Amino acid sequence: LRIPAGQRAHVAAALKRDGIPTAVYYPRPLHHQEAYRRFPISASGLPVSEKLSQEVLSLPMHPYLKSEQQARVAGSVRRALRDI
Repeated sequence: LRIPAGQRAHVAAALKRDGIPTAVYYPRPLHHQEAYRRFPISASGLPVSEKLSQEVLSLPMHPYLKSEQQARVAGSVRRALRDI
């Protein structure tokens, strides 16, 4: 889920209050991580990766997520986004 810049922590906190777990898997873009430092990047950098590393928030997702659980997550996200 892409959250407007600077609002990800607010949305994650709101979901946490509702008991919805979230994750940020790449808080730093891959090209800033030690394992990838030796790989070349464009002279203009990787602006899309930079931007997404600040905006993406992962929500619960698995094949056994029931419709009611999906609705609960979606409702919590809607409320959190309405407050920003």
